[in-house]
Amino acid sequence: MCLREINHYRSLETCHPIEWVGIHKDYETILQFKFTKQQLLKRLHVVRGDGVVVTGTSAFATIWCSIKRYRIFGNMVYRFRLIPILDVLYGYIAKWRFQRHVCGV
Repeated sequence: MCLREINHYRSLETCHPIEWVGIHKDYETILQFKFTKQQLLKRLHVVRGDGVVVTGTSAFATIWCSIKRYRIFGNMVYRFRLIPILDVLYGYIAKWRFQRHVCGV
């Protein structure tokens, strides 16, 4: 995610705490989960409270479920089983963003 998007989410009231980990600063956390910087730049990764790592649309839905304003969208993604469909779209967008470096990290 780009810093602008992260700052937007940070400014909102959450239902569950979110710890944002910067890929350029939090090397210990990244190493703990054995991510490479390349992996993290290509797709959004979220470590849920139960320790499960989710990526792509699942990661966004997890974040949305934790933010009061977006909770309904996160729940809809899960309830209507939209992850496989949206993940195809996310794959194209993530690839395009990675290639173009639209957002500075």
